[in-house]
Amino acid sequence: MRSREIVGKEVIDSGARIVGRVKDVEVDTVKWNVTGIVVSTGFMRTRTLLPGDIDKVGDKVVLKVSIDKARKA
Repeated sequence: MRSREIVGKEVIDSGARIVGRVKDVEVDTVKWNVTGIVVSTGFMRTRTLLPGDIDKVGDKVVLKVSIDKARKA
């Protein structure tokens, strides 16, 4: 999946709470690995999540954990 296909998707935590929308994807340009997902959580607020906290990506991005327990990148 390309990063532009993920940007704009709604993010939901394990408790089925809407966290926000994917604003950007951070990539390590040497190894070409995703290092973080930037989520817009409110007006002028963002949070960067680690790829390990993501359960699945489909129509929405679903996290394995609640947003409170998600590790920050």
